[in-house]
Formats: sequence, C-alpha cells, structure tokens
Amino acid sequence: MGFSSLYTAATGVKSHGMLMHQIGANLANVNTLAYKSGDTFLETLASQNSAKANSGIVSGGTHTAGQIGLGSRVAATRINFKEGSFESSSSSTDIAIGGQGFFRVADPVSSTSYYTRAGNFHFDKEGHLVDGHYNRLQGYKINADGVIGTTSSDITLPMKEETNASGETVQVVKSDPKGTDSVSIRTNLDSGATDNSQDDGNPFFSLLNEWNGSSDTPLNADKYEYNSSIQIYDDNGNKHNLVVYFDKVTNDGDSSDKRHWEYIVTVDPKSDASALGGTSGAGLVMAGTLTFSGDGTLLNQSAFTLADGATDAKDLNNWEQAALNSNGQPTFDVIMSGAIGTPASQTISLDMGITSATDSWTNTGMTAADIGSNASSLPGMDQGRINALATTDYYGSSSTISHSQDGFGEGYLQNVAFNTEGVLVAMFSNGQTSDLYQVNLYNFKNEYGLRREGSNYFTATKDSGDGVQGVAKKQGLGSVVSNSLETSNVDLAEEFATMILTQRGFQANSKGITTTEAMINTALGIKK
Repeated sequence: MGFSSLYTAATGVKSHGMLMHQIGANLANVNTLAYKSGDTFLETLASQNSAKANSGIVSGGTHTAGQIGLGSRVAATRINFKEGSFESSSSSTDIAIGGQGFFRVADPVSSTSYYTRAGNFHFDKEGHLVDGHYNRLQGYKINADGVIGTTSSDITLPMKEETNASGETVQVVKSDPKGTDSVSIRTNLDSGATDNSQDDGNPFFSLLNEWNGSSDTPLNADKYEYNSSIQIYDDNGNKHNLVVYFDKVTNDGDSSDKRHWEYIVTVDPKSDASALGGTSGAGLVMAGTLTFSGDGTLLNQSAFTLADGATDAKDLNNWEQAALNSNGQPTFDVIMSGAIGTPASQTISLDMGITSATDSWTNTGMTAADIGSNASSLPGMDQGRINALATTDYYGSSSTISHSQDGFGEGYLQNVAFNTEGVLVAMFSNGQTSDLYQVNLYNFKNEYGLRREGSNYFTATKDSGDGVQGVAKKQGLGSVVSNSLETSNVDLAEEFATMILTQRGFQANSKGITTTEAMINTALGIKK
C-alpha cells in the first residue's frame, strides 16, 4: 500500500508540474504579440477497490466496493482565444482584428499557409506585404475599376520600373496621369458691366474676332469684362491653363429684359498642337453665348466649336454647334503639347450650370455665321435644365464662384492605410487614392482544434476544419483596426493566483512522497 501512495503522490507532482509548465508558458508570453494564453485541465486516474470497505448503500440495500484514487494526470489543454487589448502603432501597415477571425500568411517557398492574429506587417523590397518571417499576407486584388476579386493572392504593391536622374532603373509605385474629361465653372457676371468688345455685324462673337493667338498677349485686358482660369491636364499628365473670357453683349437686338454675354474658351496658343497652331486662331477651342433673365438667372447657353479640318478660326462659317455629351453638356476637342509624351486629342466637356435634357440643341445645323446681330437667332439647349448652382448675372463685381476638373498628373506613392473593411488604400503625391487589396480573414468551425506552430502561427487540423475564407465585417468576421496591434491576452493577476495554488499542490504532493518514503523505511526497520 505504501508503494501505491508513493505512486499517487508522484502523479500529483507530475500533473502539477505540467500546470506550472502551462503557467510558465503564459507568463513567458505576457508581452508576445497577439499571444493566446493556454489552459491546462487535470483529471483523476483510475481508482482501485479497497477490500472490506464500501462507499455507500445502493439500490436493493447492497453495498458498493470502496475505492481509493490512484492520482491525477493532465486531461486536456485548451487555447484561450479571448481578444487581447490593442496598442497604437506608428506604422500604417500594422493592423489588428476587432472580433472574430485570423489573418492568413503564405510561405513563398513551401506555399504553406499559417493563420495568425499578429498583424505586424511591412513591405519587403519586392513590394510584398510580409510579416517578420517574410511570409506574405493574403487578400483579394482590386482592379482599376474598383471591382474586388474572388481569388486570394499575395498582397503586393503594383511596382513599375523607372529610370531615375542617375540613369539607374528603380522600382516605384506610381499613379498614372489622367487627362481632363470635364470642366465645371460657375461665375457671377456683373449685370452692370459694359460691352468691351463690339462687332456690329457679329456682336456675339466679337471676342473671337479680337483673339490673336500669334501675339504674346492674345486678348488685351480692355477687350473683355472678366476671365476665369483653371488648370487642366493632358493625357500625358502635363499641366495647361484653360481660360474662359466673358464680355457683355449690349448690341443684341433684344427688346426684352433678357441680358446676353459672349464667351470664348482658350488654352495657351504655344501649347496648341491642333491645326490652328501657329495661326491667329491658336488656342481657341470654343465660343458661345449665355442668356440671362432680367433677375440674373441663367436661361440658356449656346456653344460652337471649329469644324473638323478647318484652319481659319476667324471665319464664323467654320464654327459649328458643339457636340453634347450624354450628360447634356457641350464638349470641345483639344490637342495640347507639353514636356512629357506625344500630344493626343482629348474631348473635354464644359459645365456652366445648364444641361440639355435631350442631349441636343434647338435650331440644329447652325454655324456661328448664322447668328448675326439678333439674339432671336441664338440657338440654345433643348429642354435646358438649370443646376441649383449655376452661372449668374447679378449686380456686383464679377467673380468665380467655383470651378473644378477631373484630370491629374502622375503621382508617386506617399503612404498606405487600411480601412475597417480591410481595404488597403494607396495615397499618391498627386492627391489620388487607389484601393489595391482587401485583406482576407478566416474563421474555423472549431478554433480550439487549431495547432500552435510557434512564431504566433496556427495551422488547421482535422479537428479545426479548413479555414472559412471571408472579409472583414461580413459573415461574423471582425473589423480591421489600422495602426494598431493586438497584445497578449495573458491575465497576470489570474496567472499569479493560479501559480500559488499550483505551488501548494506541488509541495503537498512532494510532501506525500517524502512522508510515504519515511513510512516505508519505518516498516522496513520493524522487520529488522
């Protein structure tokens, strides 16, 4: 019996040693990134029947045999997947998961997949988003149209080769330029202004006749009432100034209270690479009129552009009604040369606050020469719709209320960031942003079945099942928290309390061994 008690105490020492082993592992990882603490559970070993002893009366008045336990052993260990607290990070590629889910990283050599909650990622020299062991974070690629893919792949920056100033080939991440497609200009034109440029035969196109693209000053300041300038881009990313000149028309042959203004749309004659380049009409891209009511509200607009193949911009017969785009806005074609690339034709729409509901003009087929000196001949937009914010003709100084355009030059990557949906957003020096990838998150039918692999990694097993792939904030998965890292979920107070109890159990079982040994020695001494 003494040897049995020795064995029983030994199992207690061993099992409490395993408890201390688990506590030690938790304490060793108290500051390990995203560490999930472990719990160890003990169970009883088999019990042996004790002769001439019983454990109580059972049904029928009979007695059950008495049993004495033979010790304890480790029954199971379990990972505690409770979320750890978050700490702020200065790196935009450090991310954490707020809620359920794991990141998946792939070994580029073996293609082995690992699952982790540790989000300390960075870009390597090849542009891959990797962890500390250079395993690559997985996500869905987002194309240029913003469509999210369905196949998981390495998250990689779109690197391009470029020759630097030293003639060396370097890898960069660039935002390609986009030529301007649309321009919006809202102005207030002073109703008390005078008519600066006058042409008795063609009062609505006097600015066009005054324009001289061969001169260093194509239009003298005393020939117009107001101008509004905006910077636009060609398809190669070169910047150009688009200037709209306005002048009031008083000799309009209109006896009503309506007021009329003429305008011309121009670019720098030196950058005009069209057939007008080098002529007096260089830089002219559109001409037209604006009609206002007596209270200064915009009523209608006309717009004319040079006919294809025409080279004489001063012949009003060459100016045809401008094409209207699908938004009912007048458009013009322009070819501009710049320091970068080959000039190419681009079509730009001009929005002054009125559009055609039918994408067409009234009195179609007219040229500027058909207008003459009577406002009643002016064409307009068919079923014109006035925007809530439109060009006006109120009394007071002329001014630009707002202007905008949709082009931009090339830009270089300045920073990246993740949003709560796990979308990696690139920010460029040209002010543009681009969605590159959406991080994959994974869940498991039985996360307790995951196998620890060290290095903050888990791998799937038969018990856990395969990872169910998804994205943040969908199908029960958590959100992605940027500039943050999840810390260990070890509770120091709880671990120290458990350590004290474990130490007491270990000491008690150790005392059981030494006491049993003394009893055995005493029994042996009796024999002597």
